[in-house]
Amino acid sequence: MSRVVLQLALVAVLVALASGDASAYPQFQLSRDQTCTGCHISPAGGGLLTENGMAVAEATSQYGTSPEFMYGALKPNDAFAFGGDFRGMGGYLQTPQQYLLAFPMQADLYGNAHYKAFSLHVTLGYRPKAYANDPNPSPFSRLSNTLWSREHYAMWQSDEGSPTGLFVRVGRFMPVFGLRLAEHPVYTRRFGGTPLYGETYGVAVEYVHEKYEGHVTGFIKDPLIDPVQHADGAAAYGEYRVTSTASVGAEAMVEVSTDDKKFRGGVTGKYFMTKLDLLFQGELQVVDQRVNGPSGGGAPVQLVGYAMASKFFSKALLLDLGFGHYDENIRIKDLDRDCIDLNLHWFTTSHFEAILNGRAEFLALGKGGPTGAYVFLQAHYRL
Repeated sequence: MSRVVLQLALVAVLVALASGDASAYPQFQLSRDQTCTGCHISPAGGGLLTENGMAVAEATSQYGTSPEFMYGALKPNDAFAFGGDFRGMGGYLQTPQQYLLAFPMQADLYGNAHYKAFSLHVTLGYRPKAYANDPNPSPFSRLSNTLWSREHYAMWQSDEGSPTGLFVRVGRFMPVFGLRLAEHPVYTRRFGGTPLYGETYGVAVEYVHEKYEGHVTGFIKDPLIDPVQHADGAAAYGEYRVTSTASVGAEAMVEVSTDDKKFRGGVTGKYFMTKLDLLFQGELQVVDQRVNGPSGGGAPVQLVGYAMASKFFSKALLLDLGFGHYDENIRIKDLDRDCIDLNLHWFTTSHFEAILNGRAEFLALGKGGPTGAYVFLQAHYRL
């Protein structure tokens, strides 16, 4: 019985890790536009699309269709924007036990209202049941186990309606850090400071230009719900477009909790081969984790890295091949894990995307335990 319970708990954890939120696709940066704000309202990318973003969604889809909210059947006032994302997936999981699974991933609705240079953004949606990791959860945390607002923030921008300029955000959101890949099982997200449901309350000052961008965020542990991130801190990310097809970036983050302190530093890079329609991007982090304890605690140094090659075989077919490495303590041999990812995106219409996600994962390149794997078919619908 205990083994069955353990297996079910493991499946529940893996399902939670496979759940998702819609983010920007960095695969489109440099290959389709210079900045995330070229297609998204948020300076971080993801969520609601601008008029240009909707045009890109239509142009990169197999069968087109009107890209507007609800196919243009509902036309809100120019001061408002609405949208939503729905995702579900099913397939095969090996842990090394083998399972066939199907589950919902995301059901989010977005609303944005603006007046001159000011705007208010709210995301409302389904929240998978959270397993309590706070010994004293708030009443609000118990009430938000199925419905919550993952993001809600007020924003001011210096150039009204422009994809560039100065942006200031206050509220609940994910700090801009690293490559911002939509695939959250990627190691540089899962172990790199921006895990699934890692949004928290903060203040961000961000500047976006076609040639460069910078984002600085101060954040605190969410005081209202039992959060994923249990730390206060600050994050900074800067990116410089060396040419129209190449960019380099640098990142730093400090996280302070009751259990430990983490100091992250890293670099990113992107290069787009125009003739081949092939994008390379990568991120490498060094993490100094200082665990609190009666005698000062331990201080493991970690490495987190990910590299991805993305090839557009047609306007609607995108293939990603990714390689990840995570070493949670470089001083201990055979403690690392590595993965090979394969994602095939088919943008069928401007609102619907079918994705085949596959991964093989190894502990110490096979010397640390059995290999894990999954193959899932994912359906993504944008309102």
